[in-house]
Amino acid sequence: MRFRILLWLSLGLPCLLLAQVKPKKTVQSRDSVILKPLGLEPQKIDTVEVKRNTVLEQQLLDRVRINLRSNPVLLNGNTFDVLNNIPSLQIDELGNLSFLGKMGVLVTVDGKQTHLNGIALISYLKSIPVTSVANIDLMSIPPAKWSAEGYAGVIDIRTKRDVLKGLKGTVFLGGSKGQLWKYNNGMLIQYGTKKWTINSGFSIARSSNYFDVTRERKLVVEDHVINTITQHNQERNHALELNARIGLDYRISKNSSIELNWNFLQNNYKELGDYKTGFSNAGDLFQSTSSWSNLRNPVHKNSANLHYDFAAENKKTSIQWDVDYLKYTSNRWQDLITMIMQRAAHQRKDELYSNNPFAVELFGLKTDFQRKFEERFALEAGFQLSRSARSSRGYYKKGKTDQDLRDADALESAFRQVEYLEALYTDFQVKLKQWEFKLGLRTEYSQFHTEINDVYVGQGKRKQTLYLFPTLFGIYKINKENNKAIQIAYGRRIVRPNYQDLNPAIFFFDANTSYQGNAHLVPQLTDNMELKYVYGQRWNIGVTFLNHRNYISMIHQLNEKNYTQIYQNIEAVRSAAISLNVGQEIFRNLTLYGFGQAQYIHYKNMPDELNDLSIDRNLWSFQSNLMMQVKLPHKLTINWTNSYRTNVLYAQTIIKPLYQMHLAINKQFSNNLSLALTARDLFHTNVIKREIAGERFDIRSKTINDSRIFGLNFNYTFGLYQKQRTKKTSLETEVSRM
Repeated sequence: MRFRILLWLSLGLPCLLLAQVKPKKTVQSRDSVILKPLGLEPQKIDTVEVKRNTVLEQQLLDRVRINLRSNPVLLNGNTFDVLNNIPSLQIDELGNLSFLGKMGVLVTVDGKQTHLNGIALISYLKSIPVTSVANIDLMSIPPAKWSAEGYAGVIDIRTKRDVLKGLKGTVFLGGSKGQLWKYNNGMLIQYGTKKWTINSGFSIARSSNYFDVTRERKLVVEDHVINTITQHNQERNHALELNARIGLDYRISKNSSIELNWNFLQNNYKELGDYKTGFSNAGDLFQSTSSWSNLRNPVHKNSANLHYDFAAENKKTSIQWDVDYLKYTSNRWQDLITMIMQRAAHQRKDELYSNNPFAVELFGLKTDFQRKFEERFALEAGFQLSRSARSSRGYYKKGKTDQDLRDADALESAFRQVEYLEALYTDFQVKLKQWEFKLGLRTEYSQFHTEINDVYVGQGKRKQTLYLFPTLFGIYKINKENNKAIQIAYGRRIVRPNYQDLNPAIFFFDANTSYQGNAHLVPQLTDNMELKYVYGQRWNIGVTFLNHRNYISMIHQLNEKNYTQIYQNIEAVRSAAISLNVGQEIFRNLTLYGFGQAQYIHYKNMPDELNDLSIDRNLWSFQSNLMMQVKLPHKLTINWTNSYRTNVLYAQTIIKPLYQMHLAINKQFSNNLSLALTARDLFHTNVIKREIAGERFDIRSKTINDSRIFGLNFNYTFGLYQKQRTKKTSLETEVSRM
């Protein structure tokens, strides 16, 4: 009944708003424009036609480009808010992000991976105001020049590189309230002279959330007796994050420039948890536990980039060099106290203290060369060299009291991995009448050795791998107006195990629930194929097919009392989908954007000596996202969004249907000042229900978090400046993996 009421509201309220808006005819203006090329006499060009550009997603050969100016709501707030207003994307406050229904998307800023996930990623995206974003590119199959990491594609956020004379600044303030308060404040300052430009930014943000989880686990033991574990978890967390960045750009000549950038991030995450668990045998409660957790996880990241850019006078040749350095550290401290109560009223207290430091150091070198031959041919090629070292340790102490703590040697672990990566790539683009093709090949050769508990895996020898990643993009323009086309795309991608997922250190949520890495994980390879029909920029329909080998997925294991989560490789996963994207201006004041997709997925794995998972499951699912944009008088714009999806399957887990409604209202006071009001998950329907089925066990859970959030964003730009013209190519730099 509640779902039906919300559904009728989501359909009825936009209709009421629509009734207040009077249709207006599309305005087109024709006039004569005088152009005066340098050194030539003025020329008159007649019948120049100016039309309003209301296209949200611009379809290009190998990507979709988001047009921020299509919607005033997108010009206010921060980058996180922008991503929430793109129909083909789904993102929440916990950092769960999917693109075209696929999880595991890489988020990059100016071509570089953020090296963040979860809450830290969301805080970082909120620190980037929209006023500093030039465009956002969505690539389900990135070209060969990009790293082959990530099967779900890449979201690349391009920041502005204005060349100014004078001072320009932006102040952004944002606050939001669910059950808990959150805020995000900062400032960007840019100062330029004829040769120099300094870009700097600073932000401070606080994120907070709570989790209320109920879970029931049933385990079938001997003689079909069912053991039941019931659990009620309550967690509350907050993170204070500082972001600072500064860039120095020197224009050597009209054709070349050099730029130095430094970024710093500090995230102090704290979490308090209260866990209550009951153990029953055939319906008879024989034991219960109460656990209290105090978790601290400070994160520090320092990165630097040196970039050289050259473009020839004829604009047909360009070259870029990049040198990168990254240092990333985190240290997860946890105090876990558990009180165990037996049926005979016997009590026992256990204390566990853990310390898991983790560090990454990365050096990288990359060059990219572009050459355009006439109008029909273009070539791009380059190489990348990198060295990365990751290390972590797991320290544990156990005891009955603080004075009785002893080292838990059985739990302690050490992990270190050093990797050398060499990559060569080339992209060749050609135009043949109504056809346009882009062919690419990327070759990645890596050497790495892994050390677990001070013992080298494979007798100390470096493991060597060589992968080829071909890509193909093609477009056939059906008519001369170029508003109808057929697109094809193919690409091979790789997902290398996350280094924390390789780490054998054990993390305890409570005394009977833990997570552990798997040092035996191997890379996942994916073949991605797409076929799409495009009708102008109004709508497109496409089919996709993905074939995964050694798919990396979270696996759940349950024995008599303990529940463990661990990543494992699944032998084969195949999926097929048909999707529809729509962006249609109904009339001047109303535009509808929509995304819908039906998907089939199948997981299959046979047990072996390293992997005891047996699975053969499949499921059809459907999801939709409809956004209505209404422009009202006095520079008011309203975005109304409704999203719905049916059951989705992730290996052993089915996540039940989910519906959400979002609202955003933007007021533009001037070109420099704007204010936005946002409401996410308006009716607090973002309740995650999971059903996990494995061999001889079944788990059901329900998770409620602080998803209904009301926020206010303020943006103000100030300064006295003028833009300079410069010749820069702003090409993508390599996506690196942390």
